[in-house]
Amino acid sequence: MKKIFKYIMSAAGAVSALSACSFLDTEPRVICSETFYNNESELKYGLAGVYGVMNNEDFYGKVYSIFLSNIDDLCYFNRSTISSNYTVVNRHDASSSEIYSAWTEIYRGIRNANAFMDAVKDSPYDPDHKYYNEARFLRAYYHFILAQAWGDVPMKTRSTTTPEEVMSESTPQLDVLKWVKSEMHDCIALSDESLENAPSRVCRTTIQGILARVCLFMAGESVQSTPDEKKEYYKAAMEYAKAVIDSDLHHLNKDYSNIFINYIKDVYDTQYHESMWEVDFKGDRSSSDNWSNGRIGDEIGMQSSGQKGYEEFNCNYSTARYNGSLKLWDLYWKEDRTEDETEVAIVNDKRQDWNMSPYNYAGSKSYAPYGTVEPGSDGKGESIASIDKAPYTYDNQVTSINPIAAPAKRNASKYRREVIYEGVKTSKSLYTTINYPILRYSDVLLMYAEAYNEYHGAPTKDVYDFVVEVRDRAGIKTRDFSDYSSQEAFRKLVRNERARELCFESLRKYDLIRWGEYVSAMNDYAKWATDDRWVKDQLAPQVASIGSAVELKHTVLPVPTVELGVNSLLKQNPLW
Repeated sequence: MKKIFKYIMSAAGAVSALSACSFLDTEPRVICSETFYNNESELKYGLAGVYGVMNNEDFYGKVYSIFLSNIDDLCYFNRSTISSNYTVVNRHDASSSEIYSAWTEIYRGIRNANAFMDAVKDSPYDPDHKYYNEARFLRAYYHFILAQAWGDVPMKTRSTTTPEEVMSESTPQLDVLKWVKSEMHDCIALSDESLENAPSRVCRTTIQGILARVCLFMAGESVQSTPDEKKEYYKAAMEYAKAVIDSDLHHLNKDYSNIFINYIKDVYDTQYHESMWEVDFKGDRSSSDNWSNGRIGDEIGMQSSGQKGYEEFNCNYSTARYNGSLKLWDLYWKEDRTEDETEVAIVNDKRQDWNMSPYNYAGSKSYAPYGTVEPGSDGKGESIASIDKAPYTYDNQVTSINPIAAPAKRNASKYRREVIYEGVKTSKSLYTTINYPILRYSDVLLMYAEAYNEYHGAPTKDVYDFVVEVRDRAGIKTRDFSDYSSQEAFRKLVRNERARELCFESLRKYDLIRWGEYVSAMNDYAKWATDDRWVKDQLAPQVASIGSAVELKHTVLPVPTVELGVNSLLKQNPLW
């Protein structure tokens, strides 16, 4: 199902690895010569070079998607041994290699887009300018990612052809975002209305959905725009999201878990089209023609690290270095429940067991495989429990899966590598074929609800019904509209629903930043560490210190030290 990968891999020889010390001083090599694009097939090769940066390990394969963006109040790094200058524990600074590698890779995407656009401008093989338009949107999207994460950043709207152009001042964040909004809006008219190339490539509804996200961020607390401008951005976000809804091209998959099973199985959803845009990952590095840069399912997934041969495993290898937080647990168990539900009742939200599974495959002598009484052993004293489900403990009792066990210790299991879903039993591979979501239709519904409420000052019953649609799919009840008819009550419902629905998808951190809540939300880890349900966990004090260390400066990333050394016009963000 990897439509664009055959072009990415074929074009690999035309894209050089970055070896220079700055993104600005490297000649783009997506194009072999001025006459490279002699037919439509070659155009696709070139466009693949623009998309291709996203499936690099430094972008959506691991660093940007997980290390830089899944640092929030719903997800935490679950290792006690941590190297210094590490972004996942907020010990980073401008010299962090992760920050530089992500910055470099995103700018490589911009460089490739500029080179491609230069080559196909007025091309007889792109008479409707659709390939050009697609690259133009991607260039704007990469600038959005940079402005959202770093704040003020250099804009690169044309190819770098002279040494003088290497030097670039940062453009204020709001000006970058305004340009992004304008560019993306202009791309709508020339975009493909059909879903033929979706979700691996963008189409009209993708652009509209991403524009809703851009406008919501522009309306947020962290962007220096006026109150009148913010109101207009909410209005624009509302209109772009509503255009997606009105297209009737996308619907909620009836089964929440099936969305992610499709990502794991490498299957595109052509029935509901809920996954509107996703990053493709091709292989597990088992051979040269089955190469991948994706660590989805390994870095973040369901732990499986046993000691026997992998031919017996029911879950492929995963380090699973992230857990769902106590905040996320309570959002499922305590928040927005109806009067006939109680905290001790089993939560009916189908998303909780998928996102915070009550078992993994970690296996040790203290764990029994799910469904057995005694821990398994191969006769040599080595545990083999990891080949099957090992439930989390509750008061040190491991007899069955307990619905209230380990509320803040469960893996962030949304991208699990269970063999029943992944379809193969692999060797000990860190790299996977699991795709990663950029935009889902449920996100569009929630963005529309949020934007409408902020623009109009209160929801309507119709807008409330869009949120109920998402909750109904999760199998949970919702209190009457009268309980959420005020702006503040509905705002809280939508924000909570975004957490329950979209956790571990590289969105929550930026939601908190635009709501002006990132620092306070992260500082709450110290409070949760004293909760009786978590206080005995050895990681609780460490995670508390990680959260309490977050300051205002952590709402943006620092400009990499290497870039400051190369580009004398570039200045560090004043927060750093």
